[in-house]
Amino acid sequence: MQCMLERRKGGETGVKAVQLLEGDDVWAAGESACWSKEVLSSALSRSDAPLGLTLLDGRQQDMANSGVLPQVVKDPAAYCIEHLDGTRATLLVLNGADRDFTFSARVAGHGFIATQFFRSAVPHVNYSANLTAKVEQMFITGKAPYPVRRTLLTSGILEAAMTSRARLNQRLETPQLA
Repeated sequence: MQCMLERRKGGETGVKAVQLLEGDDVWAAGESACWSKEVLSSALSRSDAPLGLTLLDGRQQDMANSGVLPQVVKDPAAYCIEHLDGTRATLLVLNGADRDFTFSARVAGHGFIATQFFRSAVPHVNYSANLTAKVEQMFITGKAPYPVRRTLLTSGILEAAMTSRARLNQRLETPQLA
């Protein structure tokens, strides 16, 4: 998600607060518009590998708005991130809804944009091969293949999310991520 968000106009500005939600709190946050069902529907529309009821009857389902997600997703999580420039982002972990990694955003003047991230097909899953290639590129060129600040910010967001979880899913201010 970070590699997409840092491309917004003005670039990355830092993170104001982080909260990790789990279980029924994820669905409650969707109902109260803490995360957008329209953005989720847009992201899911890019998936080539939907799960849930689509597997049972072969029809595409509007999982974001039909109420089916709580039935097919057993342990949902929502990483809610507020950026200093006012951008709000939510990374939803909805295992059981689909097998893809998708991204969607509402962009002023453009409506929704959505994409699916390429993942190698099973059994040729090669996440570590991609990372190894980037490490090799860094050794050869002497330069990081992507912004080091992204790694620091993403690691800081993850640390804040885990602290939120340990503190019973409290929203945490993150001045260290400015």
